[in-house]
Amino acid sequence: GLGFGKARETLPAREKALRNAKLSIIKINLGFESPEAETDEAEPHTIPFKVEGKCGSVRIKLWPAPRGTGLVAGDECKKILRLAGIKDIYATTYGKTKTTFNLAKACMNALEKTTKMRI
Repeated sequence: GLGFGKARETLPAREKALRNAKLSIIKINLGFESPEAETDEAEPHTIPFKVEGKCGSVRIKLWPAPRGTGLVAGDECKKILRLAGIKDIYATTYGKTKTTFNLAKACMNALEKTTKMRI
């Protein structure tokens, strides 16, 4: 989850942000970069398909990467992806990516779309 909290002191702001993050926990599906990579003993290491997320002017595209590639993304996105359990991924960002919170929200928006599939 991702949370944001404001207060005059640091500790109450951190507690509010933690509370909001726990309330906004999302489910993320993991998969393989191709159907051939799926075997019984291998565990999922990337996202199942290409997804896009946006927040404000920030746009992010995430797509599956082969095993061993690592997290090819910005530092803020790397933190989120590592916590999500993703080991290999490619990412491209557009827009004002210096706005850290919008970048994090766009990354979460993209990851949320791994559980939703439209026909």
